[in-house]
Amino acid sequence: MNTKDTILVLTSADDPTADAVAAALAHAGGKVVRLDTGDFPMELRLSATTTAEGGWAGMLSTAADTLDLERVRSVFYWRPTSFRLPAGMSPADEVFAAVEARHGLGGLLASLDALWVNDPVKSAAAEYKPLQLTLAARCGLPVPRTLLSNVAADVAAFAKRVGGQVVCKPLSSLVFTEDGHQATKPYTTIIDPADISAEAFAATAHLVQEYLPKAFEARVTVVGALPIAVAIRSRSQAGQVDWRADYDSLTYEHIDVPESVATGLRRFLERLGLSYGAFDFVITPEGRWVMLECNPAGQWLWLEHETGAPIAAALADLLVKGTRA
Repeated sequence: MNTKDTILVLTSADDPTADAVAAALAHAGGKVVRLDTGDFPMELRLSATTTAEGGWAGMLSTAADTLDLERVRSVFYWRPTSFRLPAGMSPADEVFAAVEARHGLGGLLASLDALWVNDPVKSAAAEYKPLQLTLAARCGLPVPRTLLSNVAADVAAFAKRVGGQVVCKPLSSLVFTEDGHQATKPYTTIIDPADISAEAFAATAHLVQEYLPKAFEARVTVVGALPIAVAIRSRSQAGQVDWRADYDSLTYEHIDVPESVATGLRRFLERLGLSYGAFDFVITPEGRWVMLECNPAGQWLWLEHETGAPIAAALADLLVKGTRA
């Protein structure tokens, strides 16, 4: 008898996306325990021992809920918070306690024999855009011609080679702060090689790509083996370059994914060991689908609200089954 009947939702206490998945799980009849790693060690208690079979038996518990480690079938990992440690600790003790907590609680969670959506270690590796571009091409997914460099002269040569405009885009999804305030998030930007400061460009790595003409763009959310695509069209110049720069200009439409693209996306996720990915595509005026990037923790709830795309239900179905296929 299979006693693995519990879906662990690891998230913050107030997250609308996790709320939507939890509601879909309840509708599907899944048994859910919702925890936040940030509650450890102040509110989350840990007690576990090794078993003869090579696993762990025990509990994670709060005042509101208890998780039996041996009953976990799948884990929905959606932006849980950082450990909150006891007040009054020295800086050195805080560092030690946080590292021990990560290795202890994190190591215990990593040892669970369960489906992860997504495993945070594999998600971290999947964040590297140079890796994504290489892997996408190997999986049969077209990608833009790309330059990775910190040499300003390379950009002019690259632009001449592609024979058109080029864009610079951030390599990470980092949102930084200055003087205690959140700074403007960097978006994809059309650049003129003649305007680049060689000294400033040399300071770090830059991702430069050919600027592709667009009929529209698409966010393809892949859940297990199921691709769910939404066309995104912008009425503004800023949104045409990067739709995230002008949400008010956008319109949405639930669309189908070409089978060749769907096959490539499944291969991509399988190679990275992921069960979920949010992919961004440019669809050229000729109808060619070109992959820009994959976000292994990409947001999707607003697309479901805009189009009715059944992403929460698909995630719930995957988590209840406990297998990717």
